Amino acid sequence: MLSDDDILAAVRRGLGAPGADDAAFPAAGAHITRHLLVAGEIVRCVETRTEGTAFHAGTRDLSDLPEYDDLDRYPVPPPADPGAARSTLRLVRRGSVAAHACSTCTNGRKPCARCRGAGDVACRTHVPCAGCEGRLCCLACEGTGKRAREAADRPQGETASRVRCRKCGADDAACGKCRGAGRKKCGVCGGTASRPCPDCAGGGTVSHDFCAGTGRYVEWTEGVVVREPVVDTVEESSDLPARAFAWTNEADAWNRVDHVGEDAFPPDGTDTGSGPGTRTDLTKATDLTKATDLTKDTDLTQDTDLTQDTDLAEVAARLKPRLGFRDGEVARRVRVRYLSLARVTHDDHPDRVYVVIPGRPAPRVVTVRSPRRAWRLAALALLVLVAVVAVSRLLT
Repeated sequence: MLSDDDILAAVRRGLGAPGADDAAFPAAGAHITRHLLVAGEIVRCVETRTEGTAFHAGTRDLSDLPEYDDLDRYPVPPPADPGAARSTLRLVRRGSVAAHACSTCTNGRKPCARCRGAGDVACRTHVPCAGCEGRLCCLACEGTGKRAREAADRPQGETASRVRCRKCGADDAACGKCRGAGRKKCGVCGGTASRPCPDCAGGGTVSHDFCAGTGRYVEWTEGVVVREPVVDTVEESSDLPARAFAWTNEADAWNRVDHVGEDAFPPDGTDTGSGPGTRTDLTKATDLTKATDLTKDTDLTQDTDLTQDTDLAEVAARLKPRLGFRDGEVARRVRVRYLSLARVTHDDHPDRVYVVIPGRPAPRVVTVRSPRRAWRLAALALLVLVAVVAVSRLLT
């Protein structure tokens, strides 16, 4: 954490007054407040367990699936990485597997519903001629065999030549394909009025869908354990605008917190959830205020006492409301970074606010408008707008 002297020296360097020359920015009249930026995420691995009846058509070997007696008590080790992709574990309840012969079919076959087991279905003996579709099949008799007094006119646009009608004998009058009949024998049944059933191909039976044509099926009680990551994003600033994060970069002196497993839970052992993943003892969880030197970006799971680190204590206080236990939670990772900024104002510089950001090799200074200057600029803009409106009205 930067001292007040370091902060004032950084501002002076930003103003072009390095060294001991503090005339441009004397300590008297300077006001320093400290603000913490915290950013990162809390990743929880949340588990759900469900149980139900499973079914498989035919036969199946289930020996490769784990067995359980009580699904809620079945032990599943916590994941090494709480942020790992969604996973599904399927289990078989001990003694629940039962193989059955299908009682609604015969060796996997059942009567065809379309032909009712007959193997064939009714068909038309004749179909309309593809050439004339039964209309004006003969210009003289129209397919009746009796000539009319006046022959009909050729259909408009017809180009095919006509032939002698086999019914009435008129020349150049009949359709060339049906020769005046207007229809032809069905090409499927050959005029027999019966054709093989298209569903069963004439066999009279079809495969039974329920047992997939095997005549058998297997049922068992299945337990399913699903784990998936749930991410809670953390981005907080104490009494600074959200845009303060944009003033920083990776080269700044961020401190880092990285807790996994037990060390990522609240230090008071509070249990705030229920379900298969409920923790029963959190009293051994490591307090966020106990860690190694965070300036080296090391893990917080060691034992060096840094209770004097007020920034780390504030991080712990800010994270604690987010660390409540969720139903089904089995693992978590808390990975955040934090940075203490100094906000400096001066009586001699009422229009400027200086934000000092710790960094290597030296702190950086970001200069922004003071709220007072922002209000003055807003008021000036409003006055200009009023003047423009007034002038435009006078001109019109």
